[in-house]
Amino acid sequence: MINKAKTRAELLDTVAELLSRSTNAVAFTGAGISTESGIPDLSEISRILNADRQFNAGVFGMLNSRFAETSPVTFYRLYRKTFFQPKAQPNFAHTFLANLESQGKLNGIATMNIDYLHQLAGSKKVFEYWGDMRKNHCIGCHRAYDWDIIKTHSVPYCPECGHLIVPDFVMRNLATYRREVSGGQNLLRHADLLFVIGTQRSSESFSYNIPKIVVNDEVSNGIENQTVSIHGKAAEIFRQLNDLLQN
Repeated sequence: MINKAKTRAELLDTVAELLSRSTNAVAFTGAGISTESGIPDLSEISRILNADRQFNAGVFGMLNSRFAETSPVTFYRLYRKTFFQPKAQPNFAHTFLANLESQGKLNGIATMNIDYLHQLAGSKKVFEYWGDMRKNHCIGCHRAYDWDIIKTHSVPYCPECGHLIVPDFVMRNLATYRREVSGGQNLLRHADLLFVIGTQRSSESFSYNIPKIVVNDEVSNGIENQTVSIHGKAAEIFRQLNDLLQN
């Protein structure tokens, strides 16, 4: 059973020791790593959508290519209230992982996020399972556009052919990028230490027999088998870990 008597300080000592012995650490991140950057997670997005009197189809109803094409004004109004937060900046958790990579202590990141914050923080090897907000395409001529056109146009239309521009992850109806998933799985397969940050995915779903560090505000502090679980916000936890590593 999880030893709930462990304090955060004791758990961070264990993490520091594991990190010092690791030669191939990897991170797997979800929405919880970015909430402190002002990007809502799925539960908050659901709350936002449920409170909207003009929309009643839920998250997956919104993230549907047919809905985006037939109701572009409503789609983009909701998109800007939820997923599309281009002014968001990396928080310390993103920066910490980028610094670990630059020091040769982290081999890379597999992420379910589309916010591009890992790259903005300086991470170089990032596998984005669903792509990111920079990737957008015209539904007519399929010309690619970065997020600048969505920043500057409330409902973006292709200047070449006049058709609507839609975010890739919506146009793909949430289909992942096979190459990105394959790259992420290969990264995880060769890891000797795994950070699982801000995701509801269970650490047990990672079949790799290696130490795992789970950082999530929905877990309880403790150690079970090879898994160190730390309750709290990622930026705060990694700031404390960074301070410990500097001493």
